[in-house]
Amino acid sequence: MLEPWTNELTSSMLPDGICKRIAEEIGADNLLKLAVLVGGSTFYMPQAESILRPLRNQKIKEAYNGYNIPELAERYGVTQRLVQEIVRQKPSYPTSD
Repeated sequence: MLEPWTNELTSSMLPDGICKRIAEEIGADNLLKLAVLVGGSTFYMPQAESILRPLRNQKIKEAYNGYNIPELAERYGVTQRLVQEIVRQKPSYPTSD
């Protein structure tokens, strides 16, 4: 989809701004992939915490032993009540049992 010469783009070639910051973090090649995917459109990018929430919840469920709610709450920076809610939830994704 992109021309072969586009792999020569570096973040230092970009003007200051969000594109340059993204390129410095993930690489200019990945910035181009992102531009091809969503370029020209307006979209919402959730915060990392929201993206990581399903994994955090899975880790809490895996570590839960019936007696360690306070420890899990502290480890994952959530309330004990939230840990209780998480361990009571059914999985929302297929498990590999």
